[in-house]
Amino acid sequence: MRSILILLLVLVALVVGAGLFLLLSGYAEQMAHAGIPLVQQLGVLALLGGGGALFLLLGAPTIAKHLLGVRQVTQPRDSQELWLLMALRQQAQDVGICPPRLGIIDGPVINAFTVGLNRNTAQIVLGRGLLQNLKQDELEAVLAHEIAHILNDDMRTLALVQGAVNILTVLPARLASLLIDRMLLRRDQPAFAYYLILSLTQLCYGWLASIVVTSFSRQREFHADREGARMVGRDKMIAALTCLHADTAPSALPGMLVAFGITGRFSEGLEQLLVTHPSLSERLRALRQIES
Repeated sequence: MRSILILLLVLVALVVGAGLFLLLSGYAEQMAHAGIPLVQQLGVLALLGGGGALFLLLGAPTIAKHLLGVRQVTQPRDSQELWLLMALRQQAQDVGICPPRLGIIDGPVINAFTVGLNRNTAQIVLGRGLLQNLKQDELEAVLAHEIAHILNDDMRTLALVQGAVNILTVLPARLASLLIDRMLLRRDQPAFAYYLILSLTQLCYGWLASIVVTSFSRQREFHADREGARMVGRDKMIAALTCLHADTAPSALPGMLVAFGITGRFSEGLEQLLVTHPSLSERLRALRQIES
């Protein structure tokens, strides 16, 4: 509940700031003349920003359960699941947080991710392919990486960043569209051209916003790697990442969960700006800079 309250307070502050910006820029008055009052404009911002962030934060566990068939481990089925529960409890105790719940995807997925509102409701999910292909030391490193995400509140922070970027993207896109419409067509009120220009500017600003969010996500992965390495040892983390990236088994997660995984897709060129995870070489280079 506290996480939702913090998220809502931050987003309310952003929406209030956006309202002041709309009033001072004259945009609110122009849209009011077109029949769109300020309250409705702020409602759209709140829906795009707050709605998206809350959906990301609250919807991830449900999506993971229904799309990936995540099974929560309450009674271990075998010795490996028992070891995972014990290792998870020990690592959580070492860093002073409540032991997260453990979920298993009974499929060939070689990936791991964490979902949940906060440290007290977090769940670490591991794919069956991961359990079958990684050694115990490597699994220990994967758990440490996910514990680091929980310790740093990365789930909530990513949702906040996404919501804030959504709001801050909508504002300049609408203002730019209004200015272009008035300069080129010299209209006092928004017309069809305005909405056409708005669509194009929204696409451009949305692309720029994605760069911001994915850049933040990549930095959180570096940080989780470092914290996980400090918990269980640098060599274990390097071995785990090397194994994860070398394997060709399915590792892809649904679009909404990609940023939460320990590994994601990789691209070259400009597409590197839009991926949520650093390349293996970058992650290994960063880890090797840590004293063993």
